[in-house]
Amino acid sequence: MLTPGSHDKPLSTGDVARLLHVTTVGVLRWIRAGKLKAYRVPGGHYRVARDEFRKFLADNGIPVTFDAPRRRILVVDDEESIREALQLALEARGYDVVLAKGGREALRIARQESFDLIFLDILLPGLDGASVLKTIKRRDPEALVVLITGYPQHEKTLAALEYGPAMFLPKPIKLEDIHAVLKVEFNE
Repeated sequence: MLTPGSHDKPLSTGDVARLLHVTTVGVLRWIRAGKLKAYRVPGGHYRVARDEFRKFLADNGIPVTFDAPRRRILVVDDEESIREALQLALEARGYDVVLAKGGREALRIARQESFDLIFLDILLPGLDGASVLKTIKRRDPEALVVLITGYPQHEKTLAALEYGPAMFLPKPIKLEDIHAVLKVEFNE
C-alpha cells in the first residue's frame, strides 16, 4: 500500500480510511459531497490522487502519518477449524484477524469495526452468507469480500455472486489460494 516508491500511486478509499482511522463509508461521503476529489477506475472504484489527499488534509487541518496501521481481516465461517486455519495463515503474514462464526455475529462486528478484507462462508446457520454479503455491500459498496464455500453450485452461492464479491474460493482452501487473494487485493 504505502511503501517506498509508491509516492505517486493513488490511494483507494480503503487506504484513505486506514490513514484517517475512519470507515470507507465516511470516505465515500466526502467524495460524493465534493470535499475529497477522486476519480473512478474502470472497475467503478474510486481513487484519490496523493496531491488531492494532501490538499484535503491541509484544507481540513487534519494531521496524518503515512505509517498506516496493519490491515484488518474478518473471517466468517461456522467451521472452527477453517476459522483457525485462516487466522493462523493471515496472522503469520502480519494481518490483524477478527473471527465470526455466524452471519449475525459478522454483521454486528462489521457495523462496529472497519475491515480491509472479509473472507465469508456462504452456507452459515441462521443468516446465510449471501444475506451477509448483501448487507455489507449495501453499507459499503467497495467492501472487499471473498466468498468461500465447499458447495460452489449451491443456489445460495450462485445468488451471492450477484452482490459483487471480489473473489470466490472453493473449499478446501489452500494456502497458495490465500496468498493469491492477498496479492491481487493488496498488491503484496
